[in-house]
Amino acid sequence: MPILIVSDAYPPGSVGGAAWSTYTLAQSLYAAGHPVRVVVPTRRSTPVAPADAPVPVTYHRYTAPPIPFVQNWLRHERLWSPLAATLVQVARQIWAETGTAPAELVIHAQHVQVTPAAVLAGQQLGVPVVVTVRDHWATHYFATGLHANRLPYAPRARGAQQAAALLTDLIGREGAVRGMLAAGALPYMLAHVRRRQAYLARADAVIAVSAYIARQLRPYVAPERLHVIPNIADPQHTAVVAAPAPTMPVPDQFLLFIGKLEANKGAGLLPQIMRELVARHAAMPAAARLPLPPLLIAGTGALQPMLARELAASGVAVQFLQWVAHDDILRLLARCTVLLFPSVWGEPLSRVLLEAMSLGTPIVAMPTGGTPEIIHDGYTGRLAATEAGMAQATLALLQQPAARTRLGDAARAYAQAHFSVAAVLPQVVRVYQDTSERR
Repeated sequence: MPILIVSDAYPPGSVGGAAWSTYTLAQSLYAAGHPVRVVVPTRRSTPVAPADAPVPVTYHRYTAPPIPFVQNWLRHERLWSPLAATLVQVARQIWAETGTAPAELVIHAQHVQVTPAAVLAGQQLGVPVVVTVRDHWATHYFATGLHANRLPYAPRARGAQQAAALLTDLIGREGAVRGMLAAGALPYMLAHVRRRQAYLARADAVIAVSAYIARQLRPYVAPERLHVIPNIADPQHTAVVAAPAPTMPVPDQFLLFIGKLEANKGAGLLPQIMRELVARHAAMPAAARLPLPPLLIAGTGALQPMLARELAASGVAVQFLQWVAHDDILRLLARCTVLLFPSVWGEPLSRVLLEAMSLGTPIVAMPTGGTPEIIHDGYTGRLAATEAGMAQATLALLQQPAARTRLGDAARAYAQAHFSVAAVLPQVVRVYQDTSERR
């Protein structure tokens, strides 16, 4: 079955979880014998496809200068029709190269920016469109699901209530002056979210990466078209990539945080977690105490100066690794003593967690969003809703190597059963086949 994947997040131009999940899906489909092409809208002047990837990539160039709201319109509304034309052109190339019938093709959109273009192209070509939703873009302009980047957003607000919520959201994110200046863009922002929802409702099938995200999509997607399928994080593949030593020196034991150093990822909670950890460690009998390992932080962001200052005073050795390539992320996960995942936003289903579980990494996480769907407390990891709770769970694992091994083994087995290519790919292909048959 020919598959045309379209995504605004794809390596090497983008290296977040959505990008690697899309990349893994494309390579898995190709390895299973499906003719696959990827289309990526980009502002890069000289885009370069991954050197080791057999799947052909077509880049659609566009421009969007960094002017507030104007940039968003150019990256979305202005882009959708030209990108749809590129998808139509590539689809016809696939038909010509493979000799397949038009009815066999499926377009799979991977994110918010490309979903409307995929729907437009699907309607023009008469082929089904599948959309994967990995965050809160269907209900929230900023896609984080957090009001003022701190509190859970009310996705079902309507009319004046929705406008008021968005205005206070702007003020909370930008400050009083900049937030009020941005108020003139409220009509566009509200209409933009409605357009996202309208295009999503026109897709033939929608894949939510977790039941948590699926619940948010129910007002906009009919139940028979909504499917819950996680991303692929195959234990065999991750183990091969993680086998070599990291390209940077790391200690024998270390705590690890991976992610943007921003409020929604919980990076701001790290100082309090470390303070609690040090205090609880100091209160233990001296004879029972094992040394606290250092904390390695793989990521960059606005909170880094604060974190460097406050973590230095916490009593725990800290090393900022800055931006780390994906292969090294896997190698760090395979070697860390405990992964700290204090994310406070509604995590859809973090790729960091999927890959950590596939490598048997002991995990201590906050029970936000879809995380409790895969981290079962005491079985595949530890869950704690407060900084003190995370510190206590982390300290217990640091002092109990056997518990770390037990959790890691269970996490790896869970990943094999639920996130491997063998577990996930047939579910995705079944969605493709069902949508094609309905057409």
